[in-house]
Amino acid sequence: MKKLSVFLYTTILGKKMYDEFDEVLGELKDIYVTTDEGYPRVIGYKVKRDGSTFHYEFRSINFYQQDNKVKIVTRGSKEILPRTYSYLLSENLLDKKIVDINGKRVVRVDDLRIAEIAGEYRVIAVETGPHARFRRLNCERLGKFIYKLLRKEYDDRVLMWDDVESLEMVNKNNLQISVPYKKLSTLHPADLADILENLDTISRKQIIEALDEDLAADTLEQIEPEYKGTIIKELSETKAAELLENMPNDEIADVLDELNDDEREKILINLEKEDAEEVKELLSYKEETVGSIMSTDYISFNLDITVGEILDILRELEDVEEDELYRIYITDEEERVLGAINPGDLILNKDDVKIIDIMEENIDTIRYDVDIKEAIEKIAKYDLLSIPVVDEENKLIGTVNSVDLIDEVLYPMWKKKMR
Repeated sequence: MKKLSVFLYTTILGKKMYDEFDEVLGELKDIYVTTDEGYPRVIGYKVKRDGSTFHYEFRSINFYQQDNKVKIVTRGSKEILPRTYSYLLSENLLDKKIVDINGKRVVRVDDLRIAEIAGEYRVIAVETGPHARFRRLNCERLGKFIYKLLRKEYDDRVLMWDDVESLEMVNKNNLQISVPYKKLSTLHPADLADILENLDTISRKQIIEALDEDLAADTLEQIEPEYKGTIIKELSETKAAELLENMPNDEIADVLDELNDDEREKILINLEKEDAEEVKELLSYKEETVGSIMSTDYISFNLDITVGEILDILRELEDVEEDELYRIYITDEEERVLGAINPGDLILNKDDVKIIDIMEENIDTIRYDVDIKEAIEKIAKYDLLSIPVVDEENKLIGTVNSVDLIDEVLYPMWKKKMR
């Protein structure tokens, strides 16, 4: 008999297992693996014998092939309780969704490659694609013929275990020691958002709950509006509060926009009073108006100030977002916009230079109640990074920047078109 050093998981399922005395233990139904870092290691198995299911651990296991038949031989097998181990290849991986980290997408596990490494069998790769599915049905030629007619790619993709993240093989009982979704945490929030949109509600909640609050908040901001409300409702109160604390008020308004009044109040009650009032005001603006997408986080100063004084104040500010520095607005005592400066003006001028002498005057503003299209036209026409938003009395109440327009308007339009 030839010992197998590399094989596909589905080729051993249903095969008879033997002990060292050549006695049949039963037909293989599943395999237990570890969930430690690295390649999952085979540590036990589940067999069916005489209509009953048995669970075993072993001292050693080997896989052999002779005349295209597979034989599995174990030594020192000992029956265990099913709850001793938690993770099974068939139950938790095969035919389940898994994240392709490099491809930044969710794929289905159609088969698994197992290899012997240093005397132990480990899962080293995932196969995904139609070829594996038809092979399991013993219809490889039929599958190839069908896909040729449809002019679709038939070959499988092989993803090394280092490049995938399982959504189910996470040590939920030991989250403090084992870092869950470590590979997912390396992705950009926008890529992570795309992945979450392709998962079921339970998986989405599980991942968001496990991510650190900064990454979770950034990811939630990137998720399509239709999913945001559902996600925030499903989260624990503690996690929801953490997320909202790390999000600007305009993004919180976007999340709450998908909820009914009762659901909104449950979340608003956890916000600071001032923030809650601001979010409510943002929610009151009509859809498709500038007010509905503007940010109320901006930096403005009165006219009688110098470059050095502004720099001192900016150094003391905490949690300043990059887009708040696109343009710094200069206002009068009534909060009406008189002009603007950019970070370059502060760098290139001496500390004692007065802002009134270097600011750009007569800058364009836009009303909160006009159509978003007008903001797009102005920002595109005048090549602006941001534009100040004013109320009926021309008082500064917010800003709209080019990133907002791309995220809130242009990107969703493009995404729908590409579907």
